[in-house]
Amino acid sequence: MFHSLKAKFVLAFGILIVVIFLILGVTLIDAKSKELSLDIAQGTESFARLSVERIMEDYSLYLEPGNFIPFSREMSGILRQNNDIRGITISSYNGVILYSSREEGKQRFEGGVRTLIDPKAIERVQANWVSLYLEDGRTIYVKVNEEGEVSYVNLNEDTITAPTSQDRISTITVPYGNAYAVIYEVSYDALASRLAKARQQIIIIALLGLALTLMVAYMLSVSITNPLRKLKAGAMKIATGDFKTRVYINTKDEIGVLGQTFNKMAKDLEISTEARIYKERVQKELELAAEIQAKLLPTEKMFTPKMDFAGGLIPATEVGGDAFDFIPANEKQSIVYLGDVTGHGVAAGIVSSIANALIYGFRRDVNLLDLIKNLNDVLRKKTMVNVFMTMALMLWNEETDTLTYVNAGHPPVLYYDATQRKVVDVSLQGLALSMVDGLEKMVKEYTFKMKPNDVIVMYSDGVPEAMNSRKEAYGLQKLKRVVQGAANDFYAADAIKNTVLSDVKEFIGTGEQLDDITVVVLKRKTDEEVVQVQAVATVEQPGTDSPQEQTAKA
Repeated sequence: MFHSLKAKFVLAFGILIVVIFLILGVTLIDAKSKELSLDIAQGTESFARLSVERIMEDYSLYLEPGNFIPFSREMSGILRQNNDIRGITISSYNGVILYSSREEGKQRFEGGVRTLIDPKAIERVQANWVSLYLEDGRTIYVKVNEEGEVSYVNLNEDTITAPTSQDRISTITVPYGNAYAVIYEVSYDALASRLAKARQQIIIIALLGLALTLMVAYMLSVSITNPLRKLKAGAMKIATGDFKTRVYINTKDEIGVLGQTFNKMAKDLEISTEARIYKERVQKELELAAEIQAKLLPTEKMFTPKMDFAGGLIPATEVGGDAFDFIPANEKQSIVYLGDVTGHGVAAGIVSSIANALIYGFRRDVNLLDLIKNLNDVLRKKTMVNVFMTMALMLWNEETDTLTYVNAGHPPVLYYDATQRKVVDVSLQGLALSMVDGLEKMVKEYTFKMKPNDVIVMYSDGVPEAMNSRKEAYGLQKLKRVVQGAANDFYAADAIKNTVLSDVKEFIGTGEQLDDITVVVLKRKTDEEVVQVQAVATVEQPGTDSPQEQTAKA
């Protein structure tokens, strides 16, 4: 009867909702009972404190002179203001009953002297504080100090436990002027009717909720089983040669049947000759693309008389989206960049290769904003609309010791100030390349005045976002500490690069590398190192250019 998924779904939801509403109803009724009981207790006590003054004024004005009818009318009006007050009794300090609304509804009592029989009732009349007489026989006095703070005490003013929502008040005695007291009889008759109304409302809501839940459960079950029938028909087509769809399901109902069909298809596809050939062909293409991209990265150590460069890339896949290069623009200026294309694989590798070739082609244009414009224009027109490239682009000037920097949506670069022996991150505004037209208007240039031993570190987002097996991120602060430690120890650019890459790989450990990890380091040489380089250059044979000069002339 309940073998179908639809029936199981509706039955399970129905039972679950019934149990939930049953538990919820009992809980709500209990909470409502306590809430209403507490409301009655607090309401009657507040009413007693507020009305005692008026009652005694009416007593002095009407009843004491003998005018019972207007006094009775006033008392009836006061009782109508609070349905939880059953009756009012006025007593003298000695316990003589001066008025009782229960006995003197329309006519004044003409009998003998009435007194309070219970000695404890007289104690409450003669007390200094408002008292609550509970149905279980306990008396609680409500003491209020000069600051208005309330405490609950016994007759000896020893602190006792305050009344709870489960306690019911029988009478409230409010002393007045050390001569009288007004006793209020509390009624809980309204509690039962209010609880009955609350039960009725909860039952109605529960029935509506159950009906709505069953309706939703039925609709959900239909929305699941109908597509499953279509998927089953599709699985039969896959078994005949259509290998485009896979599914992994371990249930034992209708979905489990389809899961077994799809799993059989996946197994057949894996062992087929056609699948193996296709996999090998794709692997060869990826290896070829990776080889092409690798050849675009610098293969020799790059430096100038005053600046040392180093870069390293650890791809997450065979072909990643990161790229960097050191490109001499002329005899005195060099271009350094680090770019990161969205995604991985062949498409990202192609875009990074295009960008590398464009920068090399535009290297004579040493204005970074013009270079950004040319890069953005070409990538906007020649690449896919959903592929973007972030880039940190720098221009080193050997004559002025300045490093000009622009940022196209890339993470901020790190600057190590050798004088302060401290690393700071320098963040500039800018969007990624190929994202919008007119990008050159949205970026700004920033110039570093490089002093001896100053260091600049560019990195891709794969560095701070690297995750270890505990899903902890490497983070920018850890990167700054590693760079500062290496720079403080006067490491060369290549050593700083290796230190960062090694630390990131060690941090990842057995975790999965999800993105390319790329680091580029620029370090200003000391004056002594510059003199040594110049001395070596002077002893070179006439007519022989240094590797940097040969590259610049090319």
